[in-house]
Amino acid sequence: MENMLGVEEARRVLGELVSRVSRERETVVITRRAREKAVLINYEEYRKLQELAAEATAKRVAEALARIRAGVAQAGIPESVVGEAVLEVRSR
Repeated sequence: MENMLGVEEARRVLGELVSRVSRERETVVITRRAREKAVLINYEEYRKLQELAAEATAKRVAEALARIRAGVAQAGIPESVVGEAVLEVRSR
């Protein structure tokens, strides 16, 4: 369940919020002037989100590389030429 709490109230009960989020895996949305500004979540959930984000990034990179390799092959350019060009640019 997700609770919404103003920043001033959250400040007053922060210790209790941390305990509830940690123990009960409760999610708390912190608001300021009736707008969502932050979320307090269980640390394990945070780590899972970080891992999912890293996996999604790695997948996007792998897909981009596959498209580049396909384009290079379609253009008839040897991969070694591309590799040498990448190394040259990186050395600058």
